[in-house]
Amino acid sequence: MRICGKVFKWQDIVLMVGGFIFAPSLVFSIVSRADIPMTTSLPTAIVLAAFVVCYASLKLWLAAFATTLTSICWFILVFQ
Repeated sequence: MRICGKVFKWQDIVLMVGGFIFAPSLVFSIVSRADIPMTTSLPTAIVLAAFVVCYASLKLWLAAFATTLTSICWFILVFQ
């Protein structure tokens, strides 16, 4: 699939769209200062960070970027 002259794998596009859906949905929890248990938020943030490394190693740059945003949102929830 070509976007702006660059070729991307379809999996990269699908994972990126998913990441861009998850991150904004977490913003509502961040803004409302929702009380999410550490036992939920910390493992989720760490696993998502590991996914970023995996995506980057497969050169799925769009997925890595979107998952980075989602992971950052979870880390914010951990420390808020």
